[in-house]
Amino acid sequence: IRTKQKKNNRQKYRRNTKMNDLLGHELRKALSDPSNYRSGSRKNEQAGAAAAATGDLFDEWVNELDFHDMVSSKEAKKEYFLTADDLANVRYEPIGGGFGIGPPTKCYLHKDLVETSVRKHGRAGVVKKLEARNKREEKKRKKEEEAEQARKRLKTITNTSADGAAAAAAATKTASASDTQEIKNLRRGLLKMVKRNMGFQMSGAPKNWRIEVPGTSKATFAALVGRHIDVDLDSFVKKGAYYTEQYEASKLFGTYEAQLIKDFNREGVRQEIGSTATVRYKPSTMELSVSGHAELLGW
Repeated sequence: IRTKQKKNNRQKYRRNTKMNDLLGHELRKALSDPSNYRSGSRKNEQAGAAAAATGDLFDEWVNELDFHDMVSSKEAKKEYFLTADDLANVRYEPIGGGFGIGPPTKCYLHKDLVETSVRKHGRAGVVKKLEARNKREEKKRKKEEEAEQARKRLKTITNTSADGAAAAAAATKTASASDTQEIKNLRRGLLKMVKRNMGFQMSGAPKNWRIEVPGTSKATFAALVGRHIDVDLDSFVKKGAYYTEQYEASKLFGTYEAQLIKDFNREGVRQEIGSTATVRYKPSTMELSVSGHAELLGW
């Protein structure tokens, strides 16, 4: 029944494609016309002038996708500055889902999301949010470039044994480029805790897992993700109060991929820890968290 409903929904959207294109053209025309934001008041005239000055940024956002393209609910909130309440009355099409893989994903028309966002924030409000996001992304790019340069310097220090001064400086910042016994024990302990936390959602899909380790030093965090030398975290990108790294699970837990599997004999299935895990560290409170997902395996 669900498959038939999905098929009917897709056919309905295809029948409406021409209408969506027509509506999209008219909506783009209306949104791109600054005169639509002048209604006589000085405030609206100023908004209209601002809209004209920033038209390229707004138009780029509107024209980024075709108006009948589908967008997931997660991206809808992020890219269109909306909340779950804003999306409550927006039509959507359920895509995917099923036993063992979770509920279907709600997908929305780009056209409807643009209309909802402009209705909520106004054209000038959307532009302000786009400008703010661009500034954040530029700042993030700058941090990533600085971190990349720091990683290159660390690699040079590690690989250049002839440079005695650099080697001496590196020796003062780390005891060894390999795991200490403390780090090895921590990796094994994390793996045990993760396996204890693995299980199932109500839908039958593997549930996500998360482990917290309080009182973690910068050096320990750096060692866990394979950068023993960088105890000052110069080669990491900080976002807000946190450093966040995606790291290969087998390296994080210091084991082979075969050891990342847990048997669920009663359910007759096995789960494998996902290939990557998220390592998050807050230096101000010395809080470390490791999170990730699992995948179903057959026997």
